[in-house]
Amino acid sequence: MADVVAVRLRMRLITGEAQGRSLDVECRYEAGDPFAVRLDFGADEGAVWVLARDLLAAGLREPVGDGDVRIEPSRTGEHVYIALGGETGIALLNAPVRPLTRFLRATGRAVPVGTESDRIDWDRWLDALLSA
Repeated sequence: MADVVAVRLRMRLITGEAQGRSLDVECRYEAGDPFAVRLDFGADEGAVWVLARDLLAAGLREPVGDGDVRIEPSRTGEHVYIALGGETGIALLNAPVRPLTRFLRATGRAVPVGTESDRIDWDRWLDALLSA
């Protein structure tokens, strides 16, 4: 069982121009933070977004999200749109569904869905919260 699952995906940043812009994004999952998936846009973009694993999985099937993160499958089902909102605006990404599905399956092998809370050291988490 892997404690880290990582894959690099080519996503398209939709810019309003005909071509948009390609981005290499690392999708990363760590068993020690079992509810989260990280989208690392690398040093050039200087951003890492943390999404709920279940939100990303649900967004492959239907429109989901509220606030800063929204995910919606394309009409063809081959891509998914991921909207990330921040202080300077919204980044709209187009990502391929098949590699995202394989990535999410691998995260499920690392930490099966429904067993995430078994991986959290709740005493340490509570100590950290109370000492903050």
